[in-house]
Amino acid sequence: MAPARRNAIAAVLVAVAVVGLFFTGRAAVTGDSNASQALPDSVDRLIPTSGSEVLTQSEVGVDLATGYDAYLIINGTEVRGEEDGLVRDQGLGLVKYQPGTGKPIESLAAEKNCVIAMVWPQAEGEEAAEPVSWCFNAA
Repeated sequence: MAPARRNAIAAVLVAVAVVGLFFTGRAAVTGDSNASQALPDSVDRLIPTSGSEVLTQSEVGVDLATGYDAYLIINGTEVRGEEDGLVRDQGLGLVKYQPGTGKPIESLAAEKNCVIAMVWPQAEGEEAAEPVSWCFNAA
């Protein structure tokens, strides 16, 4: 293979890697105490804030910017719709879940809990969802 062609292929691979890292870093908000300050434009607030201490029956969710929707994955359990107990208040932009008896998640774990909100523009649909993740502690 000619050196010029090899260099061109290497340059394309590096460019793809840089673009991939940019979008991965932009889409994922991860961490304990700083994630709540590094939110994407689609999310106004995390409930509870990352790194916080809450009760095991505390509400979990996101306050979304206008025009966005979401579902939650709490400690690996998907909470997608009303039948799971997910509450969507489109007027306020809230998507939230309250653990309770008979629900997919009856209480939060005593210690560390992690949430992934799959957020998407309503105009584009759920196929365009991107993850926003954070962790907090419950007692």
